[in-house]
Amino acid sequence: MTVPSLVCLVLSMLCAASALNDLEIVSSLRNNLIQRKEMFSSWFSLESPVCNWTGVICEGSEVLGLNLPCGSSPLNLPFLSRIGDLKHLKYLNLSQCGLNGVIPENIWSLEELMILDLSGNGLSGTLPPTVSNLKKLRQLVLDGNSLSGHLPSTIGLLTDLIELSVPENFFFGNLPPELGNLSKLESLDLSGNSFSGSLPSSMSDLASLLYFDASRNRFSGPIFSGLGKLTGLKKMDLSVNSITGSIPEDIGELGNLTSLNLMDNSISGVIPSSIGNLRLLQELVVQNCRLTGAIPEELTELSNLGFMNIGRNFFVGELPASVGKMTSLSFLLAANAGLSGSIPGQLGNCKRLITLDLSLNSFSGPLPDGLAGMESIQTLILDSNHLSGMIPSWISNWKEVESILMAENLFTGSIPPLNLPNLRQLDLDSNMLSGELSSEICNAKSLNKLSLSNNNFTGSIGDTFRNCSGITGLTLSMNNLSGELPDYLGNLPLITLALSKNRFEGKIPDQLWESKSLTGITLNNNFLSGKIPPALAKVQTLQRLELGNNLFEGTIPASIGRLRNLTNLSLRGNQLTGEIPVELFNCTGLVSLDLGSNSLTGSIPKSITRLKLLDNLVLAHNNFSGLIPEEICSGFQEGPMPDTEFTQHYGLLDLSYNKFVGPIPASIGRCSIIRELLLHNNELNGSIPSELSNLSYLSLLNLSSNYLTGPAIPKLFTSNKLQGLILSHNELTGNIPDNLASLMPSLTELDMSWNFLSGSLPPSVFSIESLSFIDISANSLTGTIPCHFESTSYLVHLNASNNNFFGPLCDSLSNLTTLSSLDLHSNSLTGSLPPSISNLAALTYLDLSGNSFENYVPCNICDIQDLSFINLSANRFLGFVPASCIEHKGPCLASAPPRTITQAPVWGAIIGVLAVLIVLVICVGRHLVLKHKAALRECRKCELVSTAERSDELMCKKSKEPLSINIATFEHSLTRLSPADILSATDNFSKTFIIGDGGFGTVYKASLPEGRTIAVKRLNGGHFHGDREFLAELETIGKVQHENLVPLFGYCVYAEERFLVYEYMENGSLDVWLRNRVDAVEALNWPTRFKICLGTARGIAFLHHGFVPHIIHRDIKSSNILLDHNFEPKVSDFGLARIISAYESHVSTILAGTFGYIPPEYGQSMVATTKGDIYSFGVVMLELVTGRAPTGQADKEGGNLVGWVRVMVATEREDEVLDSYVPSIARWRRQMLQVLNIARVCTNDNPAKRPTMLEVVRLLKEIKIES
Repeated sequence: MTVPSLVCLVLSMLCAASALNDLEIVSSLRNNLIQRKEMFSSWFSLESPVCNWTGVICEGSEVLGLNLPCGSSPLNLPFLSRIGDLKHLKYLNLSQCGLNGVIPENIWSLEELMILDLSGNGLSGTLPPTVSNLKKLRQLVLDGNSLSGHLPSTIGLLTDLIELSVPENFFFGNLPPELGNLSKLESLDLSGNSFSGSLPSSMSDLASLLYFDASRNRFSGPIFSGLGKLTGLKKMDLSVNSITGSIPEDIGELGNLTSLNLMDNSISGVIPSSIGNLRLLQELVVQNCRLTGAIPEELTELSNLGFMNIGRNFFVGELPASVGKMTSLSFLLAANAGLSGSIPGQLGNCKRLITLDLSLNSFSGPLPDGLAGMESIQTLILDSNHLSGMIPSWISNWKEVESILMAENLFTGSIPPLNLPNLRQLDLDSNMLSGELSSEICNAKSLNKLSLSNNNFTGSIGDTFRNCSGITGLTLSMNNLSGELPDYLGNLPLITLALSKNRFEGKIPDQLWESKSLTGITLNNNFLSGKIPPALAKVQTLQRLELGNNLFEGTIPASIGRLRNLTNLSLRGNQLTGEIPVELFNCTGLVSLDLGSNSLTGSIPKSITRLKLLDNLVLAHNNFSGLIPEEICSGFQEGPMPDTEFTQHYGLLDLSYNKFVGPIPASIGRCSIIRELLLHNNELNGSIPSELSNLSYLSLLNLSSNYLTGPAIPKLFTSNKLQGLILSHNELTGNIPDNLASLMPSLTELDMSWNFLSGSLPPSVFSIESLSFIDISANSLTGTIPCHFESTSYLVHLNASNNNFFGPLCDSLSNLTTLSSLDLHSNSLTGSLPPSISNLAALTYLDLSGNSFENYVPCNICDIQDLSFINLSANRFLGFVPASCIEHKGPCLASAPPRTITQAPVWGAIIGVLAVLIVLVICVGRHLVLKHKAALRECRKCELVSTAERSDELMCKKSKEPLSINIATFEHSLTRLSPADILSATDNFSKTFIIGDGGFGTVYKASLPEGRTIAVKRLNGGHFHGDREFLAELETIGKVQHENLVPLFGYCVYAEERFLVYEYMENGSLDVWLRNRVDAVEALNWPTRFKICLGTARGIAFLHHGFVPHIIHRDIKSSNILLDHNFEPKVSDFGLARIISAYESHVSTILAGTFGYIPPEYGQSMVATTKGDIYSFGVVMLELVTGRAPTGQADKEGGNLVGWVRVMVATEREDEVLDSYVPSIARWRRQMLQVLNIARVCTNDNPAKRPTMLEVVRLLKEIKIES
């Protein structure tokens, strides 16, 4: 055989071997498919050659393609690495095969590969630089895997690539500029990754690009320059990134563009007029950017546009009338876009319009008649505008309409007949509609959801909805509907029924409990009466039952335990008696249980252990007794956040104001999600269990007014998130721990007053940076006042009076630059006052009386600008001792004139007498402190003598003769009520009538014989120490008349009881609307909030500047701002603030201030200045602007609202501060930010930098004038 023949033979054998290898490789894959034999049946047929197998593509004996039809039956295998040995492979499709692991390296050596589709698997690892080996690759599809890492720069070498698709992976980092080399690329999909940085400018070199999707990444910076060069681009989606800058003007060069999506970015500026050149555009989405300016007329030239979403921007002006030329438009979404003016009637020319959403704007005027032409409309959303006039009858022309949502407007009149066969949902909440509801509303035969809350509808609903045979949701809350509830309600297919805040009366009809579909019944705040019927157990579908604040009486029926689907139950504020039925705890799905403010008795059943999902339990203001059961915390475990629409609190355990006895069970430490634990005003004893430190979310602990003993801070007790610790008025002993700062590093309020604590005040207390309020008064603490104040940045109130502290005050006291109130009276402090005390620029209250200070008072102490109260009496000072700093700026005491010899005997006698008096005062003072503690214990046992015993006398058997008040002292005549009047009006102080509790006392809703509704405040004992003091209060209140102050109607004085009678405010307090009302979104629009803000400011300004002596409120907060029927604000509790006058030397220590409002200026006790009131009002303004509570923020600055706002403003995130629930927020953004700025000035740490209330009113009025 010749040599050439031999060579040919060898080569042919090698070729044959090669072909055989391809087929062998594919054959070897068969073993991996045996679990899916039914899908790959040809692979297991002995008669079928490899090249005939499903998904195998051959050319001769070479395998060129592998396309496994995995479909809905994934293989769930690691990547089949032998596939990488098929060297002739051009097409590889393993999509949806359930492959996992890393892509084998040999795949990147398949140099003939043209199509690689590995989408829909679970592949991980990175895309290696060796991808560049696939020189012939045209399609690279890696969708829906778990690939990560950077996109390699070598991908730019794949110059034949037409499609690059890598969405829904975990790629990150910047895009390589080399992407611009892919000149043949037509489709680029990078969506759903974590790419960041700017889009490279080289993107403009992708001349063949048709489809570009970079949505849902972290791209920033502007849209790349040269965008207009991509003239073939049909679709571009850059949504959900952080892209900035403006929409490029050259976007108008993209003449082939059909879809543009830029939503959820930070793009600013205007929509360029060049957008009018995009004649083929069918979809435009720019929602939630920061676009401004007017809607360009050119936009309305896009006659092919079918879908347009321009909502959540800051446009100005009107929606152009030329929008009527957009005849292809099917969806126009412009919610919260900042638009105003009238709705153009030309929209009626858009005959194809299916959905129109113009909600949350400032459109005004009536609905134009032209809208009658929208014959295809199915969904109309006009919520939260200023539309007015009557609802036109031509709405019945919309035969296709399914949803009409026009809540939060100014529509008046009645609802026209609705002959709309397809109407399913009608929402007209929060308008000014009136009249009686007509049964014609049921002409809309498909109606299943009707919401008419917060209007002025009157009359009964006797037959109104009888024929609404398909209705599933009926909401009529907050109207003036009256009469009895009709029987037919139980026959309707209702799922939710909300009739709260009306005037319905009588009993709940028995037929309602026959419903087979109801999941929610909300009937609170009516005049419903009778007993809660056992028949309610028939509604097995019921999840939420709210019957609070009615007139129900009797016991809770045991049958309620058969409502196994119940999650929320509120029976608060009725006249229920008896014990909690144990059957209630068969409702094992309960999340929230509120039985507060009734007259329930007995103990908490141990079967409460069955409520495993409970996260909100309120039993306050009842007559419960016995032990708190160990099983109380079977609920309160970790779980999902509750439905906030129906749950007012989360993590709240409130057992306050009952008669619970015994120890606090250690098992409460297992209530892992508790945020507020309120056990105050009971008769608990024993020690505080250290297990409470297991409550890792606890922010407020109030155990005050009990009989607790043992150490105040148990060993091993820690609580990292605790902000408020209130242990006052107990019998706690022991020391304050040296390491308190490490045990409770987040404290802002510490109240351990009126106990029997001993030992010293550890310096570590002052290293708690967030601490603003310390009250350790009336204990037996000793030692010196610590000198280390460097870390205490926010301390506003320090009360260590009535203790045994001795030694001098340290010069470092001047480091407490935010200190507003310092009370160290009745101790044994000595030495000279440090001159640096005058550096406490924020100080408004200083009481150092009853000590042994000596030498001269620093001559510049009265240079402290806002120091309105000073008491330095009963010390050993030499020279002049100022009794007031309001008008006196005192001489430099060191320069006092020398005494003559002849004066010495006189001064000696005076000093001797003073020394004796000082000793007597100190002794008497300490005796009175101890005596007062004992009296408090005794007074707690005092209760009203029952009517059966004595219907005309009030509590405290030690009572003296009733006070005689001279009515002539008042500028207007107050009504003096007898004790019998008070008892009758409040039904012997039935807890049913309790509508509020505060630091000064309990408030009852009551009715006088002539039918007048009033509010009776029963003042707590111990606040008024004698007839003269209470007379002074009445004199003050009687002089105050202002439209924004709650007027005083009368009073009652008998023995040691004090009552004030006010006009009743039917809309309650502002705090309830801000946080606890489901209907608040509709009621508290920005104009209403602004009216409340300005009115409140006027009321406070009158207190501060309306007369002399002025009144300091000391407890301004949202719960002390009451709202009448028109939401006009009226400040309450102002008459209980102590008058501060230049001529008064006595100031009481009545508790004032509320957690969250106290820093700086005043805390829960001591008098503050007007600047303290201004700070508190600033917090209220922040509540109105942000919608947030004053405490409970999870941010820095001690977790309070003021600190959170400061952080957000400092990081230029003001818009995120604004309450997103405010309707038309874009319209009111400027005003809201102006009020925010005023609030920030009012809450300045330095009182001297805060404005007066007159200045605040002026600033607010300027906003109103400019609006």
